[in-house]
Amino acid sequence: MSPHRALSLLLLVLAAGSLRAESIPEVDGIMLPRHRVNLSIAVEARLREVFAQEGRKVKRGDVLGILYTESEELDTSRAAAQLKKADFLFKSKTRLKETKSLAEVEMLAAEVDLELARIEVERSQAILRDKTLAAPWDGIVLRVLKSAGETVNRGEKVIELIDYSTIYVDVYLDAKFLTAVKPGQRAKILCDAIGREPAIATVAMVDPVIEPGSGLSRVRLEMPNPELRIPTGLPVRVQFEAEKLATRE
Repeated sequence: MSPHRALSLLLLVLAAGSLRAESIPEVDGIMLPRHRVNLSIAVEARLREVFAQEGRKVKRGDVLGILYTESEELDTSRAAAQLKKADFLFKSKTRLKETKSLAEVEMLAAEVDLELARIEVERSQAILRDKTLAAPWDGIVLRVLKSAGETVNRGEKVIELIDYSTIYVDVYLDAKFLTAVKPGQRAKILCDAIGREPAIATVAMVDPVIEPGSGLSRVRLEMPNPELRIPTGLPVRVQFEAEKLATRE
């Protein structure tokens, strides 16, 4: 082996050892809720009923408020009745067709009437869905911003929901530490709101895009909070566990 080759290998070994020894320093982070959303509608309407109460837990699909009118609700009932009638006539004419006592054009008309009745039911149901505020996931009602009887403008916030049964912790690391972070790696989260003992979070995602100006990349960690004991929005200190650091061979 040539002296130049040997020197190159030695430098590589020393560089690898340096990577192994280098640890991520304690960094600042911020705790964020897993979900946070403001419920609104795409049209102007009057808030007919509100079922949400601030601080109450809700389940996915729970109706929290309705903005459709009584006449729109009656339209849906009428469309359902028309569909029932059209379905009855279609089945009756189908039986007549089997006995060859029904013209083809009458059978086609019955099929069209049935399809139109189905479309009308779907249209009226879509109007009700568009004017119904429902929980998109399990969570807690954070704020109720409108009362029954108030007019809600297009896109105006009505109810705010939050889910922090899982907390995200976002930190920004210098690009030189990214090779030492991997999904599943554990880290200690320190904050007065957590208590004397640190909480444990795991790396969920390492942003592959480095910000050109700062040379930093976002790392997101996940931390369970099933009892909702830990609030969100607070700054924290994050200590990545050294034994989980990646190495280069």
